[in-house]
Amino acid sequence: MNKFDLLEQRESEMSASDPKAQFSDVLAEFGALAKQDISLNEDGIATFAVDDEVLVNLQFLEESRTVVAFAPVGGFGGTAAPDAGEKALELLRLCKLGGPVGEWTLALDADADLVLAMDRRLAFEISSADALAAWIDSLVRAVRAVRERFAERFPEKED
Repeated sequence: MNKFDLLEQRESEMSASDPKAQFSDVLAEFGALAKQDISLNEDGIATFAVDDEVLVNLQFLEESRTVVAFAPVGGFGGTAAPDAGEKALELLRLCKLGGPVGEWTLALDADADLVLAMDRRLAFEISSADALAAWIDSLVRAVRAVRERFAERFPEKED
């Protein structure tokens, strides 16, 4: 039995339960451990800060029973900036397999001029507060790694 068969089997076993309610329970338990009130709003989104420096967003998608996690890494500086190509190449280097961002995908929100670290998981895969904490810890490490690399490679210029 391959990984996808196992995932389908686990998902069908959990289909009798409400995945949003199950994730909400895990999120509440995680919030209690973090000493924060963390819950999904009416749009299915929970937002909280880790160490007052990484803004974590979790969104439950009803149709796919998936949770998307994303966090802003920082501004890109505009796609017309002289170093935009180098920054884009650096983002690709950071995403290489086994690289500093691991499983997280780096994306550019050009409208907001913002780099995001993103990942998604089926809700039933996040079965405990410990599993959620490990995922969030991985996200925070990825965000910090990108911020450190960009600070080294693209220091802010003084006016």
